[in-house]
Amino acid sequence: ANHLRLINNNNVNTWHQSADKPKGRLAQSDDTIEFPIAPMAEAEPTELIHLTYEGNFCLECESTVIKIAGADAGADDPNKVEVQIDRTSMHPQGGGQPTDVGIISSTTEGGAKLKVEKVTIDRETGIVTHAGTLINVHGDEEPAATFEVGSKVQVSVDADNRRLLSECHTAGHVVDSAMARCGQNLPPTKGYHFMDGPYVEYRGKIPPEERETLLGNLKASFQDLVQEDIDTTIQNLPKEKAEEVCNNIAQNFDFSDYSSETVRVVSVANFPCPCGGTHVKSTGELKERGWGIKGPIKSKKGVVRIRYGPDCA
Repeated sequence: ANHLRLINNNNVNTWHQSADKPKGRLAQSDDTIEFPIAPMAEAEPTELIHLTYEGNFCLECESTVIKIAGADAGADDPNKVEVQIDRTSMHPQGGGQPTDVGIISSTTEGGAKLKVEKVTIDRETGIVTHAGTLINVHGDEEPAATFEVGSKVQVSVDADNRRLLSECHTAGHVVDSAMARCGQNLPPTKGYHFMDGPYVEYRGKIPPEERETLLGNLKASFQDLVQEDIDTTIQNLPKEKAEEVCNNIAQNFDFSDYSSETVRVVSVANFPCPCGGTHVKSTGELKERGWGIKGPIKSKKGVVRIRYGPDCA
């Protein structure tokens, strides 16, 4: 049988659907209620606000609760839940960028409030899940309120954390532009934009005798690009146009694996590439924390790694 758990404030109902009978059972007491069941519609992908240029800087949005799981009385922590909503301003972890964190709160006074600790996306369905802890707004002696399916909520991104992660991701793209400016048009293969040691990797090699000179040139080029205060652009382009734009500098990007007909192209420091992350408005915004390139350059087994971080100007 198929099981769908519906979570209410005070009880948990389990719905059972038989494959051969168009009937349903509500298993909540000794009494059995039968009723016709309509076929369940497939859930729509979550609308990601940050994918447009304007949405990239939008930290709040109103949304509707689609599904909630958890909040079981017998769970280790009954306040740990996972919530799905129809649209979100939070960036789900992926593409080399960590998850956003923040708050989802009911628009009803005294309603539920969730401290969001991790946001993930199912790449096949496009559905985003917000995992976190319900905040008890009524005092420790009362159970924390939870959300009702269909209710309206306000999504609020932690602004300081988003700012830091956006700077980190933008700085990684400045590394790409600095590499191109130094004549190193190597295909980028991986970006790790986490604060515990960000880096960008490329396919190719740098001979040992050239690495020290290249490192100095890269550091200088990175700082030049920051000082030039180049605007960031974000466009959602047809795949053919995206391929043309991104491979204008060098044939660095393979679009054959893209199933979508539209590609989000981010240009940082005049270096366009496909990207789903969040960014700051211009390279000049990397000055305050002193973002820059770190040494040494690593080149091993056909992979070149360039490290970067704050306090490196």
